[in-house]
Amino acid sequence: MLIFSPDAFTGSILAVEGIKDAAVILNGPIGCKLYHSFLSDRQFPREGSHDPLAFQDEFYFGQPRVPCTGLDGEDYIRGSLEKFERALTTIAAKEKGLLMVLNSPGASLVGDDLESVIKKAGMQNRCFVVENPGFSLPAARGFENVALALLENMKLRSIHRPRNPKKVNLIGLSLLHKHWEGSVAEMKRLLAFLGLEVGAVFLAGTSLEEIRESGDAACNIVLFPEYGRRIAEWYRESFGTSAVFSPLGAPIGFDASESLLREVATVLNIDPAPALAEIQKARKASYRQISRFYSYSGLPKGASFSIRAESSLAYPLTQWLYSYLGMAPFAVKLLPGSDPEITGSLKAFLEEKGFCEAWDRDPSLESVDIAFADSPTLQLLKAKGCCKACIEITLPEEGYIHIIPKTYLGVSGALLLIEEIINGLRSK
Repeated sequence: MLIFSPDAFTGSILAVEGIKDAAVILNGPIGCKLYHSFLSDRQFPREGSHDPLAFQDEFYFGQPRVPCTGLDGEDYIRGSLEKFERALTTIAAKEKGLLMVLNSPGASLVGDDLESVIKKAGMQNRCFVVENPGFSLPAARGFENVALALLENMKLRSIHRPRNPKKVNLIGLSLLHKHWEGSVAEMKRLLAFLGLEVGAVFLAGTSLEEIRESGDAACNIVLFPEYGRRIAEWYRESFGTSAVFSPLGAPIGFDASESLLREVATVLNIDPAPALAEIQKARKASYRQISRFYSYSGLPKGASFSIRAESSLAYPLTQWLYSYLGMAPFAVKLLPGSDPEITGSLKAFLEEKGFCEAWDRDPSLESVDIAFADSPTLQLLKAKGCCKACIEITLPEEGYIHIIPKTYLGVSGALLLIEEIINGLRSK
């Protein structure tokens, strides 16, 4: 079965596009720009209008994001420096923040000295080049590669501030994560119960100033290790900042959310009780609905499910569905680039609970009650009769326009998942 998963090229673009006052200049053909411009604008819209006629500037091609040099066959033969010089001047006048120049896979083979054009324009302080982010590697690898290049370019190591005991950074959240805005809001809400405020969200909806001030945080909370383990290590080496990981992966479900908050409280030596009380309140609210549904349907206990996702999402979701809702995993397939440590924990969990056959099994080989995956995978599974209900937990997504912020993280995320699971089972 095909795997619908973004690669490092996409991950590297969305890393910078996740910063409020930064932009990507793509050195490559228009074909490499169109989808990434659409995706970055859809995930993190900045403009009030999406009228293509409002973005007819040269190098934008009717889209507000990811301007590109628009290389053609001649440029690959004779070089692209002249076109890049013109593009840099035009784009720098329009975009006022930090600029990252990223080569497309084809442009990286040409070997043009883009740095010389940037130096000639006197733009070294606001523009940096990433020649090769990894391209066909998993999206998380490209995201981290560019994030680390960004930190080095911003020279954060030279900025030392007194540590703020009430401030934390969120690490490993990206525009590639479904409902990222709602996830930021939920994490801020839960951490406020611990008396903590969030500084930088690396890299989803944050600003360059928040990144510059991120070195004084009391700790870094890594939400998705695939997208943040190396970044957290960089902060530890540069500023001595502690990194907090939940043993269960991302804070999905009550258990993993509780685990993460306990870890934060332990590292910072604060009382987790107020935050844990919020989770307990949500447990009671969900129990009323689950028990009512179970009383006349016998579900969700015993319902089967399949998952295709990265390990930091698949592990806590599998653990929670089994332990809290009594559901049975029939197929758990991890996406490329999954975190090795959490992958091992997930495999051990399935073996311990007697579901060895579910490990690394393609969801298309099983018929289940509910499948959790990206939209294209879910559409294929439904067409093959491999699932009765679908819950879209990762990108690419179907295209539903979300007005109200949602999340699959924390308390709000657990309640949303329960709602979608119950209604998915009820309708079938």
